[in-house]
Amino acid sequence: MVRDSYVLSEWNVGQNIILKRRDNYWGKMPEVTKATYVFRSDDAVRAAMVATGEADIVPQMSEEFVDNAETDFAYLNSETTYLRIDQFVAPLDDVRIRKALNLAVDREAFLGTLVPEGAVIATHMVPPSTLGWNRDLKPWPFDPEEARRLVNEAKADGVDVSKQITLIGRTNNFPHATEINEALTQMFNDVGLNVKLEMHEVAEWIGFYSKPFAEDRGPRLVTAQHDNSRGDPVFSMVWKYSCDGGQSGLCDKELDAMIAKASAATGSERAKLWKPVFAKVHNDLVADVFLFHMVGFSRVSKRLNYEPNISTNSELPLEQISFN
Repeated sequence: MVRDSYVLSEWNVGQNIILKRRDNYWGKMPEVTKATYVFRSDDAVRAAMVATGEADIVPQMSEEFVDNAETDFAYLNSETTYLRIDQFVAPLDDVRIRKALNLAVDREAFLGTLVPEGAVIATHMVPPSTLGWNRDLKPWPFDPEEARRLVNEAKADGVDVSKQITLIGRTNNFPHATEINEALTQMFNDVGLNVKLEMHEVAEWIGFYSKPFAEDRGPRLVTAQHDNSRGDPVFSMVWKYSCDGGQSGLCDKELDAMIAKASAATGSERAKLWKPVFAKVHNDLVADVFLFHMVGFSRVSKRLNYEPNISTNSELPLEQISFN
């Protein structure tokens, strides 16, 4: 029995990939008989390809080229932007400082300016469509006065709040990445912290983001974007928050036990058990500075019947495409 509806017909390195439909496929036969994937790095060129008839779908394009209501779609994609807090190094090991970081960020000010208007302020590492997503969690408010109070309280207790914290950003990680990181740095400094921004290319940045962390490092925040289009928290929470997680900035044995229990559960019990995990990460441990569930933009030819969705960020299901 042939289980795959398409077969790789050609692969011309650096030029295109061609898939063809299997005529002996066992299931419902998709309408698309052949799909050619071409590679174009320039955003302007890719956006123009549908209009010229060179392409039928541009799965991801820049917001600046969205100008045709008949062909252009905006949708909540599976990416979440956030700052990973390294809780192993002072003063970031103090929950008051982590709360201050969250309270210092004016998330609303980014929407419609440096971040697309349709983005959603995040309270989770995973998007709202994920199993067990906790609707009771509320975004951290913008309250710089309370942030300053927490910084001063920590200082009075002997926490060295003057210690320089490095914010590690990745060049072109997402649109306006540099400008967003610059704004965040200013917001943190405005509440009495000492934050310095460093922007790095991906090869250097991953060394800061993933373990093993340097033993002699200072306190760090790392700006990152995480994709979970699979719909299950296990693909995010173990790696990002368990003690052994490759990109975890914390180690909490109680949280580890909660993650393990939720990961092993099934059905409705699995969804139920993930909710308190999300609450502990966001409310109790204040593990990270969550920013936004991001928006994607796609262009689709009017001859196709297909509407992009959260999965379009990582895959293009040919079986779901038909012709008008």
